[in-house]
Amino acid sequence: MEASKENLLIVLKKECKLYSSIPECEQQQKRDKKNFINGLMTACRIVGISFEELNLIIESMPQLSKFKDIDEHFAIPTYVRNEIEIKL
Repeated sequence: MEASKENLLIVLKKECKLYSSIPECEQQQKRDKKNFINGLMTACRIVGISFEELNLIIESMPQLSKFKDIDEHFAIPTYVRNEIEIKL
């Protein structure tokens, strides 16, 4: 089971990195990636990955602290967005 958790975390890290590299003008692509990441995070919690482990991944992402509009704000995966808002 531990190998499955590690593999899932590796995939999540890769997807978060890809999400960060998508240009803001590609709104549909960002929205699709956001939904996929939200699903991965749900799967992580189901297999027993802690919030602390997920926080480590989120903290390694580039800071997304400034939003130019509400669409950009909601384009960020919910878990990531909540972490950013807590830190601000």
